[in-house]
Amino acid sequence: MNLSKLNIGIIGGGIGGVAAAVALHHAGINATVYERATELREVGAGMMLWPNATRVLNELGLLDGVAARSGTNTHFLVRSSRGKTLMNIPLGEFDVPALCTRRSDLLAVLLSALPRERIRLGREMTRIEQSKSGVQVHFADGCAEEHDAVIGADGIRSRVRAELFGISNPVYRGYMVWRGVAACDGRAIRRGYNSETWGHGSRFGILDIGQGKFTWYATANIPACAPAPLEHRRNELLWRFAAWHDPIPALIEDAELILENGAYDLPPLPRWTAGRVTLLGDAAHPCTPNLGQGGGMALEDALVVAKCISREGSIQSALRRYESLRRRRTRHIQQRSLMMGHIGQWQNRTMVASRHMVTRLLPAALFELNLRRVYSYAP
Repeated sequence: MNLSKLNIGIIGGGIGGVAAAVALHHAGINATVYERATELREVGAGMMLWPNATRVLNELGLLDGVAARSGTNTHFLVRSSRGKTLMNIPLGEFDVPALCTRRSDLLAVLLSALPRERIRLGREMTRIEQSKSGVQVHFADGCAEEHDAVIGADGIRSRVRAELFGISNPVYRGYMVWRGVAACDGRAIRRGYNSETWGHGSRFGILDIGQGKFTWYATANIPACAPAPLEHRRNELLWRFAAWHDPIPALIEDAELILENGAYDLPPLPRWTAGRVTLLGDAAHPCTPNLGQGGGMALEDALVVAKCISREGSIQSALRRYESLRRRRTRHIQQRSLMMGHIGQWQNRTMVASRHMVTRLLPAALFELNLRRVYSYAP
């Protein structure tokens, strides 16, 4: 294939879609991102970037820019609701760091690596049509665009996936997730030590995103519901976590924003590629947020699909190769994340006590070894 003449369309302007465009641009391949919103903004508070994710950013020449806006992550603490440390997991030494960052900061760095004309806003895809020579993308405004291939990076409720394989309804896993960002003076949080606190059917995680700011997440076993107004969310969380250790109540009280979403995923799909169209990130393999790997999986996908397109002899073989390289790993992450969320949300007092006891007794090195298997991956 003549890479300079290829023209790839990407549906979805989140982290996965923009990262795919950056990786393709880095490989000398033209890519255009179509986003239905009229402005590009990443809806989310903060996120973990484990070494598997920062390794991708490093290969794209973007790691320094992200690191400058992020907090470090050298240890991960598991704590009880009263503050007792159940496990202290050192993350070990790697060729690249583990970071915590705002999703909006990561998106900004990715966008800085793309020419402006590669992003088209206010373009809502309605359908796609494939032929032997290309893919035609139709939009709500009546326009259509021709591409050699299309990547659907439009999230867990992907329209591209529905076009290819029919509608797949996300599965609610029984708990809501709230996310926020707040300042903290740091006296209750040791630098580089991020944490997750376990209770009865609830959890609370704290991640240092740098510059005295922390992103946090909270979970609770409740039926699926529509998001409540901001102050209702704050009041509910203050009620739920009032007796938990410092600085949890203060982080909730001082939050700049509080986002509320259900924990949803999909069982692994039988396939996510058809001809000249493939899926990426949550459109292909959505997972619950228990390993902090949703963004990392999208970044990995982006680099792998760009490498496959640049190396294979045809678009169709490149997309098939991409899926074959990614299927086993993403399936593992989906299943492991689901299991970790199930254990973390235990509510029965006997089971919670057993979980805490086992966590205290098992060596942290065993957990670090298991984590290493996840974040040692190099695309």
